Amino acid sequence: MPSQASQVPLDRWFSSERPMGVSASILIGLVTVTAWATAWSDWYSYRTLKTYGADPDKLDEADLISGSLGIISALALFAAAAVFIIWLWRVRWNAEMFCRGQHRFTRGWVLGCWLVPVVNLWYPKQVVDDIVAASDPRTDPHTPTLKEIPGTQLVWAWWITWVIGLVTGNIVQRGVLAGASQLGDLRTNVILSSVSALFTTGAAVLAVILIQRIDELQSVRPWVPWWAVGTPHNGYQPPAR
Repeated sequence: MPSQASQVPLDRWFSSERPMGVSASILIGLVTVTAWATAWSDWYSYRTLKTYGADPDKLDEADLISGSLGIISALALFAAAAVFIIWLWRVRWNAEMFCRGQHRFTRGWVLGCWLVPVVNLWYPKQVVDDIVAASDPRTDPHTPTLKEIPGTQLVWAWWITWVIGLVTGNIVQRGVLAGASQLGDLRTNVILSSVSALFTTGAAVLAVILIQRIDELQSVRPWVPWWAVGTPHNGYQPPAR
């Protein structure tokens, strides 16, 4: 898909996105806490059914805890996602001025890549790959395209852990086992919820590191727009990552 990066974006200058990145990191940490709280509530529901059987009062109490934590988890995830996407949008602006290289997707996909089913399993990674490549001081400002630059291991690790946590937490657990009332189903729910929390924690740690990494790249690279750097370098090869 064509990008607007080949045009001179005279409507905006560079800006440090460190405060927004710190805010996103804090909210991502909160998502990790709520993921483990959800895993605990699933364990509590399992223990309640196993210990008290069909006692309606105990089951209602467990359902109330589970439902309340579910709402809190959803709100935390929404807040973290909103701030992270805003941060991603802004660092994309910077990246487009550092390097004229064509991004794989237009700027609108910085938001849309998370919302469109199926493609949201790999488009966001490619968006981040291009931002990292354009922000890296080793990337020539006149590089024509960014997709040929190899992605980093950090982005790969972050994305794989995020997708596994997403699948186990939202698709398998909440889809297949939603409303489970049998003891065996609840035990499976506990296992999946714990796996999801584990991978969500890993993805959260890697996301915070990734935010810091992009901030470092954009801070170290001279804030000079690509159109003011001079002529392209002949025979330029993308740097190895």
